[in-house]
Amino acid sequence: MKMRLSVFFVAPILFFLLVAGSVSAVPTKTGPLILISIDAFRWDYLTKYPAPTLSQLAGDGVHASRLIPSFPSKTFPNHYTIVTGLRPEHHGIVSNYFYDPVLEASFNKGKTADNADPRWWSEGEPIWITAEKKDLRTACFFWPGSQAPVQGLRPTYYKTFHGNIDSNDNVDDLLKQLDQPAATRPKFCALYLDVVDRMSHKFGPDAPETGAAVQEVDNAIARLLDGLAKRGLRETTNLVIVSDHGMTPVSPKRVIFLEDLMPLSTVQVESYGPNGGVRPKTGTAAELVASIRAKRIPHLQVYLREKVPAHFHYRDNPRIPPVVLIADEGWNIETKVDWPKRESHYDRGSHGYDPALPDMGALFIADGPAFKHHVEISKVENIHIYNLLCAVLNLKPAPNDGDQRLVREAIKR
Repeated sequence: MKMRLSVFFVAPILFFLLVAGSVSAVPTKTGPLILISIDAFRWDYLTKYPAPTLSQLAGDGVHASRLIPSFPSKTFPNHYTIVTGLRPEHHGIVSNYFYDPVLEASFNKGKTADNADPRWWSEGEPIWITAEKKDLRTACFFWPGSQAPVQGLRPTYYKTFHGNIDSNDNVDDLLKQLDQPAATRPKFCALYLDVVDRMSHKFGPDAPETGAAVQEVDNAIARLLDGLAKRGLRETTNLVIVSDHGMTPVSPKRVIFLEDLMPLSTVQVESYGPNGGVRPKTGTAAELVASIRAKRIPHLQVYLREKVPAHFHYRDNPRIPPVVLIADEGWNIETKVDWPKRESHYDRGSHGYDPALPDMGALFIADGPAFKHHVEISKVENIHIYNLLCAVLNLKPAPNDGDQRLVREAIKR
């Protein structure tokens, strides 16, 4: 695995960042750094739906025209990329569901045991571990990966994930952590809000229910800002607000069935949806790819793992299935099992497609004393966020796939 190592130097009086030959100073008298993920908040929801608080933060601080997810543009891979700076092929969370042939075990994002099992998460070093190693207290509120020990460490405080998260409750829990005295107050917090994802999956990105979900999270962010102000922390707190991916409309009429590609008895199905993968039980992966391609199935690309297009960065991990299936935007790979029952309530929105597609684009906003004001930057990949977080906290990053471009563009010099 080839990764670049970013290095920061700390001066005795002020904290300085050496960035591409120039020095950037991060203010030393700051409150906490709060990383907020609004799951599935597509980059254009800021203008598509009323979101006055987020729009104000975007205008006041640093706003990227679009945050580009890593492939696959799914929730768990991208949340771990954001906090490690590693692409999924390097941090090992290669999908929401996958199989590890070395462990001979399967990962399921919905299982509490898998979320707390370090075997799945230890290929990357998340920002809260980087901080805890330097004795900075951290608090994580449902962020994927935060329940598992990594390098023998956990966040100082973390919440076990459960479904149907109430946005205001999660904000209030974070604020309670910030009520602690300065000496024990967390220096880094990670907050996860999922209502936009839930509503846009169920109803689609253009539905009024999705617009209402955007309003809910905008209100939750306003509640957070008000809570910070009441605690005297608003002006010293740095906020980085992101999403993991966007969303595109889908339909039960745009489905590719696995049973039309191969006999399912001959493979182990490891994932499906906008992209999927199978592991042959008989024959070779190359033979299976050739057989599927010979069927000339529309709206589907089929690859050997080692031949996945280079721009996806999705080859270098045995957890990636030997045969990778990638559907065209708006199409899904499914199974016929119970399809008549599922068809009537099939999701109207999905994600997981090529990250370069506009509908997969995500949100990036940074606001606070460490960041520039009134700056719009061009689209940027989410692999660079970890280095930005480390710069704000004056931490030396672990080896990662990102570089310093976001540090240069976002942090005050």
